Amino acid sequence: MNPEPNIFRINFTSLDRFPVFIDYDMDGMKCRGMSAKIDLFSYGALTAEIDKFSKKDLEFARDEGIFIRKSGLLFESGFFLFDFKYLQKSPEKFIEKVRNMNLEVVYLENSKHFQMDSVVADLDFCRAHLMEFDDASHG
Repeated sequence: MNPEPNIFRINFTSLDRFPVFIDYDMDGMKCRGMSAKIDLFSYGALTAEIDKFSKKDLEFARDEGIFIRKSGLLFESGFFLFDFKYLQKSPEKFIEKVRNMNLEVVYLENSKHFQMDSVVADLDFCRAHLMEFDDASHG
Protein backbone atom coordinates (compact mmCIF):
# COMPACT_ATOMS: atom_id res chain seq x y z
CA MET A 1 0.00 0.00 0.00
CA ASN A 2 1.41 3.40 -1.04
CA PRO A 3 1.35 6.13 1.58
CA GLU A 4 -1.01 9.03 0.85
CA PRO A 5 0.90 11.97 -0.59
CA ASN A 6 1.37 14.98 1.61
CA ILE A 7 -1.68 17.20 1.05
CA PHE A 8 -1.48 20.85 2.01
CA ARG A 9 -4.83 22.30 2.92
CA ILE A 10 -4.82 26.06 2.69
CA ASN A 11 -7.32 28.82 3.27
CA PHE A 12 -7.61 32.24 1.71
CA THR A 13 -5.22 33.81 4.21
CA SER A 14 -2.21 31.51 3.66
CA LEU A 15 -1.45 32.11 0.03
CA ASP A 16 2.32 32.48 0.12
CA ARG A 17 3.05 29.10 -1.53
CA PHE A 18 4.99 29.08 -4.79
CA PRO A 19 5.05 27.64 -7.36
CA VAL A 20 1.48 26.40 -7.50
CA PHE A 21 0.12 24.50 -10.52
CA ILE A 22 -3.65 24.74 -10.90
CA ASP A 23 -6.07 23.03 -13.29
CA TYR A 24 -8.00 25.01 -15.92
CA ASP A 25 -10.12 23.69 -18.82
CA MET A 26 -8.41 25.38 -21.79
CA ASP A 27 -10.71 23.77 -24.38
CA GLY A 28 -13.90 24.91 -22.67
CA MET A 29 -12.34 28.18 -21.49
CA LYS A 30 -13.70 27.60 -18.01
CA CYS A 31 -12.40 27.16 -14.53
CA ARG A 32 -12.18 23.72 -12.98
CA GLY A 33 -11.43 22.90 -9.33
CA MET A 34 -9.19 25.41 -7.53
CA SER A 35 -9.28 27.82 -10.46
CA ALA A 36 -13.08 28.04 -10.03
CA LYS A 37 -12.63 29.05 -6.39
CA ILE A 38 -9.96 31.59 -7.31
CA ASP A 39 -12.31 33.05 -9.91
CA LEU A 40 -15.22 33.11 -7.47
CA PHE A 41 -13.25 34.88 -4.75
CA SER A 42 -11.74 37.34 -7.22
CA TYR A 43 -15.16 38.26 -8.64
CA GLY A 44 -14.41 36.79 -12.07
CA ALA A 45 -10.95 38.34 -12.51
CA LEU A 46 -9.38 35.06 -13.69
CA THR A 47 -12.08 34.51 -16.31
CA ALA A 48 -11.67 38.11 -17.44
CA GLU A 49 -7.93 37.52 -17.98
CA ILE A 50 -8.42 34.26 -19.89
CA ASP A 51 -11.14 35.85 -22.05
CA LYS A 52 -8.45 38.20 -23.42
CA PHE A 53 -6.54 35.25 -24.91
CA SER A 54 -6.71 34.55 -28.63
CA LYS A 55 -7.31 31.02 -29.86
CA LYS A 56 -3.57 30.72 -30.53
CA ASP A 57 -2.78 31.89 -26.97
CA LEU A 58 -5.15 29.27 -25.58
CA GLU A 59 -3.57 26.53 -27.67
CA PHE A 60 -0.15 27.54 -26.35
CA ALA A 61 -1.48 27.63 -22.77
CA ARG A 62 -3.09 24.21 -23.23
CA ASP A 63 0.20 22.67 -24.34
CA GLU A 64 2.68 24.65 -22.24
CA GLY A 65 0.73 26.13 -19.33
CA ILE A 66 0.64 29.80 -18.45
CA PHE A 67 1.86 31.89 -15.55
CA ILE A 68 -0.74 34.21 -14.00
CA ARG A 69 0.28 37.08 -11.77
CA LYS A 70 -2.26 39.77 -11.18
CA SER A 71 -3.20 41.67 -8.09
CA GLY A 72 -6.41 40.32 -6.61
CA LEU A 73 -5.96 36.76 -7.86
CA LEU A 74 -4.93 35.29 -4.53
CA PHE A 75 -1.48 33.67 -4.63
CA GLU A 76 0.81 36.63 -3.99
CA SER A 77 3.62 35.39 -6.23
CA GLY A 78 1.28 34.18 -8.95
CA PHE A 79 0.45 30.65 -10.11
CA PHE A 80 0.62 28.45 -13.16
CA LEU A 81 -2.49 27.32 -15.01
CA PHE A 82 -2.28 23.98 -16.79
CA ASP A 83 -5.02 21.94 -18.35
CA PHE A 84 -4.66 18.76 -16.29
CA LYS A 85 -6.48 16.80 -19.01
CA TYR A 86 -3.51 17.43 -21.32
CA LEU A 87 -0.99 17.12 -18.51
CA GLN A 88 -2.32 13.59 -17.86
CA LYS A 89 -1.85 12.66 -21.53
CA SER A 90 1.89 13.35 -21.41
CA PRO A 91 3.00 13.82 -17.81
CA GLU A 92 6.65 13.33 -18.77
CA LYS A 93 6.55 16.67 -20.64
CA PHE A 94 5.27 18.43 -17.52
CA ILE A 95 7.78 16.63 -15.29
CA GLU A 96 10.64 17.69 -17.56
CA LYS A 97 9.37 21.28 -17.54
CA VAL A 98 9.39 21.28 -13.72
CA ARG A 99 12.85 19.66 -13.70
CA ASN A 100 14.16 22.43 -15.96
CA MET A 101 12.77 25.05 -13.56
CA ASN A 102 15.23 23.73 -10.95
CA LEU A 103 12.74 24.06 -8.08
CA GLU A 104 13.12 22.75 -4.56
CA VAL A 105 9.39 22.46 -3.89
CA VAL A 106 6.21 22.49 -6.00
CA TYR A 107 2.49 22.40 -5.22
CA LEU A 108 -0.07 20.82 -7.53
CA GLU A 109 -3.79 21.07 -7.18
CA ASN A 110 -5.31 17.97 -5.64
CA SER A 111 -7.81 17.58 -8.44
CA LYS A 112 -11.06 15.72 -8.02
CA HIS A 113 -11.15 15.26 -11.81
CA PHE A 114 -7.63 13.89 -12.41
CA GLN A 115 -5.35 11.63 -10.38
CA MET A 116 -2.24 13.68 -9.68
CA ASP A 117 -0.63 11.24 -7.20
CA SER A 118 1.53 9.58 -9.86
CA VAL A 119 2.73 12.95 -11.19
CA VAL A 120 3.68 13.99 -7.65
CA ALA A 121 5.52 10.68 -7.18
CA ASP A 122 7.44 11.21 -10.42
CA LEU A 123 8.62 14.65 -9.26
CA ASP A 124 11.13 12.83 -7.06
CA PHE A 125 13.89 15.39 -7.75
CA CYS A 126 12.09 17.99 -5.61
CA ARG A 127 9.54 18.11 -2.80
CA ALA A 128 6.15 17.87 -4.50
CA HIS A 129 2.88 18.28 -2.64
CA LEU A 130 -0.79 18.18 -3.50
CA MET A 131 -2.73 21.26 -2.44
CA GLU A 132 -6.40 22.02 -1.90
CA PHE A 133 -8.51 24.61 -0.19
CA ASP A 134 -9.41 23.71 3.37
CA ASP A 135 -13.11 23.26 2.58
CA ALA A 136 -12.48 21.02 -0.45
CA SER A 137 -11.48 17.74 1.15
CA HIS A 138 -11.18 14.78 -1.19
CA GLY A 139 -11.01 12.19 1.57
